[in-house]
Amino acid sequence: MGLLALASVCASTAQARSTSTLDRLADALTAPRAQANQFASGSTYTLCFVPDGPSCQDMIIDAINKTRSKLLIQAYSFTSAPIAKAVTEAHQRGVDVRVIVDKSQVSERYTSATFLKHAGIPVVIDKRPAIAHNKVMVFDDQAVFTGSFNFTKSAQERNAENGMLIRGDKTVVKAYSDNWHTRFEQSTAY
Repeated sequence: MGLLALASVCASTAQARSTSTLDRLADALTAPRAQANQFASGSTYTLCFVPDGPSCQDMIIDAINKTRSKLLIQAYSFTSAPIAKAVTEAHQRGVDVRVIVDKSQVSERYTSATFLKHAGIPVVIDKRPAIAHNKVMVFDDQAVFTGSFNFTKSAQERNAENGMLIRGDKTVVKAYSDNWHTRFEQSTAY
């Protein structure tokens, strides 16, 4: 290869790198950004910290038991028998329950996804991302639970976890509901 040809290849490579860098920069500038917002006036939040504070599992079960019309769930890992029982009981009393789980739940030896599906609750798998790491419940379009707390026995009994139940903030609830529906549309049946 002659010197002129080598210079041409180097120039093309530099241009490709420059274009690639510009494309990444443009993507970063146009990507949605997180924004700080105020909680709605009159909204409330309740916190849980295990093992050193109030039980996240008890808070979730209490919220499920108070749910009357709709319960949306996103779960990375879902093996908690008490939470699964409360979800099934909500379904039996007429609550519209729908569940999204991570693809890892397909190969788990025990998962509440199987239990819930056998109870007649629609369960789907969010397969598109590498990990669907959400731990979210939306109650009656009025409240949201979120945090590090997986819906598992280990989360309640062995791990250091946290969670927050936010009530009465329509903007927060809508954001979580919208995200749930986006993930649901990209999921497949369990």
